[in-house]
Amino acid sequence: MKYQDILYTVDAAHKARFDRLCREAASAPRGSGGEGIGTLGEKRMHAIIKRYICEDHACHEVGVLDTGYVSDVRIGNDIYEVQTGAFYPMKKKIAHYIENTDCTVTVVHPISVTRWVTWVDAKTGEVTPRKKSPKRERAIHLLPELYCLLPYLGNERLRFRLLMIEEEDFRTLSGRKDNRKRGARLYERMPLALLGEIEFSSPNDFAVFLPNNLPSPFTVKDFSQKTGLRGRDAYSAVHVLEKLGLITKTEPIGRAMAFRV
Repeated sequence: MKYQDILYTVDAAHKARFDRLCREAASAPRGSGGEGIGTLGEKRMHAIIKRYICEDHACHEVGVLDTGYVSDVRIGNDIYEVQTGAFYPMKKKIAHYIENTDCTVTVVHPISVTRWVTWVDAKTGEVTPRKKSPKRERAIHLLPELYCLLPYLGNERLRFRLLMIEEEDFRTLSGRKDNRKRGARLYERMPLALLGEIEFSSPNDFAVFLPNNLPSPFTVKDFSQKTGLRGRDAYSAVHVLEKLGLITKTEPIGRAMAFRV
């Protein structure tokens, strides 16, 4: 199976519950703090995913004994950290959990498969009709994000869960004078629907990211051409797969590093 053929599914009950949480968040005042929405001034994307993991507000923002950190969601000995952006800011937190607790840690990350963009004029309050963005994320974009967690990859207590979603981005027309969209600020990411889920609980689960038409041996350039990852992302992804034990380094091809599956 090629990485682009990864199938993600979600049952009707989970989809319906996620849809309900999205509707509730859309109608709630931002920063209301009610039922976990807006807790600690968080964005709605983060709040909705937290509630999707567990709707019991008592499980949210739970301090982890002897760590000094607060988990997004804790259910018994299971910690869930919702990361809607880059993974690097959570590096120290994850390291502390793995090194100083016996908890299982699951990083939950949304992947925007379908994205709509709505522009808001902060001065007039005018809102443009939303348009579909040509930009879309793929599950394989998880790999380069994992590079910052390299020392802990393969640990049986560290897992990852991707939520494949449809979302709407609200952006303010606050960019350059000649083009207010260029350099404009993203105000809010709002999930609209859950399209599927993918879970990674062991190194072998990541094998779906290995294109089955890779040459043997292959270089980072080969991997880039087959997956669409570019530059540093491609290098980071290859090193993550090596750390997970899915590929191994071989003799260089010319001056380029080479690997085998």
